Amino acid sequence: MTEAFNAALGQQQFLELFVTQLQYQDPLEPVEQQDFLAQLAQFSTVEGLENLNTKFDDLLQLELVASGTEVLGQEITTDDNLTGIAQAIRQEDGQVLVDVDGTLVPLSGIVTVRNPPAPVADASGTGT
Repeated sequence: MTEAFNAALGQQQFLELFVTQLQYQDPLEPVEQQDFLAQLAQFSTVEGLENLNTKFDDLLQLELVASGTEVLGQEITTDDNLTGIAQAIRQEDGQVLVDVDGTLVPLSGIVTVRNPPAPVADASGTGT
């Protein structure tokens, strides 16, 4: 949200400076059309780059969520030596969190991922 605010503020400042420049230009020597168009093109380029950055950030966040889904059902170990089964993922404050047996850990804190151990068969042979 802060990035969007900064981008909007930058656009607003540019437009204010642009309008002020037009108001105070010397009527006997106005800004040449070529310079005027160059400034508009620069503004469009900056706006396009801001939009591209926003889309790229969204894509990276989706990639993180996809990475989180790959650990679901797997036995994981975190950098805090917590070991358990990844039961769910969630996105919170721009961070992907994995629910490991009731404890939320950041995806970046996972150090190993393994297939869960096979269930141990009890005396009746039912596997529970």
